[in-house]
Amino acid sequence: MISSPSPVPSSRRSSRPGGRRPLSARAATLARAASILGLCALATCDSLDNVDVEVGGKAVVQPGTVIDDLIAALDFDAFQRIDLSAEFENQGVTKDDVDAVHIVHFTLRVESPADGSFDFLTSASFFAETDGQPRVLIAKMDEVPRGARELSMDVVEGVDLTPYVVAPSMRITSEARVSGRPDVETTIAADVLLDVDVNVPGC
Repeated sequence: MISSPSPVPSSRRSSRPGGRRPLSARAATLARAASILGLCALATCDSLDNVDVEVGGKAVVQPGTVIDDLIAALDFDAFQRIDLSAEFENQGVTKDDVDAVHIVHFTLRVESPADGSFDFLTSASFFAETDGQPRVLIAKMDEVPRGARELSMDVVEGVDLTPYVVAPSMRITSEARVSGRPDVETTIAADVLLDVDVNVPGC
């Protein structure tokens, strides 16, 4: 009886010594990892180099009657001298770090009385001012809707407020066209949200 010869083990070595991946596969993995790390770093920079700063103020409109279509102003005391140094310090930055400043939104709302409205207001424009810089229009509303208690102003696009914000102080002033005055004392609150782009080393 002739028995079948036992199989002879192959002496050819594996192309993957020690089960390691081919170099091309390892390089691809490293490239993917580097891409992921880069995206993470980019996302981190995006969150670090932009800070939101809120500026608010209140104005009181006295009751009474004035000539129709009178040019007046809404005087917000807090807007007469705006210095954002403390707000920047809370965010861990200084005015020297500021690259750009743009308004995200500018809103007005009737805070009191509860049934008050902007019916006494026909139109309004707001400006940024500081010493050594031109007065610049930043937000406006050409026609105030009847019965409105809150107004979302039309922000002027492309206005960079950096030279105003980094100055020792800036002002926000207004021009308004009114038609009479409210029957009772009316308090108006203004809220301005600024998007501040700051210079973060490494980003």
